[in-house]
Amino acid sequence: MQHKKPLTGIIHQILLLVILLGLLLGTTLPARADAGEDSWSLRDVVRSIEPSVVWIVADLGRDTWSQGSGFIVHEDGYVLTNAHVVEGALSITVGWPDRFDRSEKEASVVATDPNLDVALLHIESVHLPMVAIGSSESACLGDAVITLGYPAGDELGLGGLTVTRGVLSCIRRDASGEVSLLQTDAAITLGCSGGPLYDLDTGTVIGVVQGKGTLLLEGFNFAIPSERIFRLAGTEQSAGIQGAIQALDPVTANDFSCPGDRSLDIFNNALTAREQMEWSEALGNFLAVGHLDGEDPLAAYGVAESYAALDQPRQALRWLERAFELGYTDFDGALESDGFSGFRDDDRFTDLVRSF
Repeated sequence: MQHKKPLTGIIHQILLLVILLGLLLGTTLPARADAGEDSWSLRDVVRSIEPSVVWIVADLGRDTWSQGSGFIVHEDGYVLTNAHVVEGALSITVGWPDRFDRSEKEASVVATDPNLDVALLHIESVHLPMVAIGSSESACLGDAVITLGYPAGDELGLGGLTVTRGVLSCIRRDASGEVSLLQTDAAITLGCSGGPLYDLDTGTVIGVVQGKGTLLLEGFNFAIPSERIFRLAGTEQSAGIQGAIQALDPVTANDFSCPGDRSLDIFNNALTAREQMEWSEALGNFLAVGHLDGEDPLAAYGVAESYAALDQPRQALRWLERAFELGYTDFDGALESDGFSGFRDDDRFTDLVRSF
């Protein structure tokens, strides 16, 4: 004689099966989503930092050079790197990959200290993208970090920016308790010295990449604390990077408080860049003039023309309208300019010009 299972027992089994499947899906799907989000967020972080990272070539004379990396800490052309990258240099050149459309620059040494292994350089440029300097004291073991730099080698050339990822694996302190060295398992190669060690958890640069030190072991890569710039300047970190720069470079940095004089110099640099059709350079200078003097129609027009030459029509039209509102009246010049050559047949452009 056969006995049928009660209906309630079958329902319970179905419910248990549904719960089990839900638990399995709940543990796998979010992990995949998190991995995707992390990948995209890392991409965004790299994109935001890479325009601030530069390659550095120091001419040591007698056909010898030192190659390293650095990063911009102030928009007026101040670059932080290792002292050993530029030690003994007869001349120093700083540059970016070709895709950033910026000309390479001759750099001067503002201040350097071999014991701290930190150097501050200056290039004649303005409105540069810069990174935020954090404190190694706020970092913790296990923080996710990335390094950016330009490895030496004919295979990659100076345009081969590389990014490596790892964790902050050790925080070494000196006898006084101050952080003296940051250790990471993020790979570091020759030529990346001077580049930033960026902490993904704090969102700041906490170190200046130094290299492998004397251990030369896999996973033993080092950076010095980025706040050494404040020790070099003899200022407190609370004064900020601008306070440190003003202490180290009082002549040039005094221009921070003289917007009229700075505006004229920067505008002249912008005109030179425009003549040479170095549009990213021109854009940075015109934007800087606009920052110092928001009512300058010539600067607003220069920003518009530069954006147009860099194939950013939306920004170009917005700034062109702003220039006309501020009183720019050379409509024929706008129609014939080299920067707007690619937009002469664009109805939005011609309609905007004719509307004024």
